[in-house]
This record gives sequence, C-alpha cells and structure tokens, in this order.
Amino acid sequence: MGKKNKKKISKKKNVDTALPSYSWMGEDGMHVVSPGAQPSPKQLEEMTRMFQDSIRNSPMWGEMIKEYGAEKAEELLKQCKANLK
Repeated sequence: MGKKNKKKISKKKNVDTALPSYSWMGEDGMHVVSPGAQPSPKQLEEMTRMFQDSIRNSPMWGEMIKEYGAEKAEELLKQCKANLK
C-alpha cells in the first residue's frame, strides 16, 4: 500500500494586532481614522463614488429631490467627497 504524503502546514498564531478604527460626525462631515496606508487619489475617487451611490439609493435622495429639485440635489451630492486631512 502506498503512503499518503501530507504537507505540514504551519499555523500562525491568531494574534489580533489590528489597530481599531474610529468614525464620527462633525459639523464639517463624517470623519474616519483608520490604520493602514494612506488611500491613493484613485481610491479616494472610488470611495466618493460609492458614498454618492449609497446616497442615491437611500430614502434621503428622494427627500433631497423633493426639497431642492433634481439639479440642485445633484449639485449638493457632488459636495459629498472623500478627502484626506
């Protein structure tokens, strides 16, 4: 009978070394502090697009259009951007 070869898999200890992230709302918008590398300009554009899409798909978007009209709502939405400070 043949022997089965088993590869030895080294298991790393599951040590949670991740730093916590924090978010909060301020008068000038939503703030997030998160560990890791600074996002690239392309990543910031993608975060902005995703955030704006989430607003368009929320009940708030209908309220914005009702309150300000479609053109003004789009103008206001463009102000919702991901920025680094």
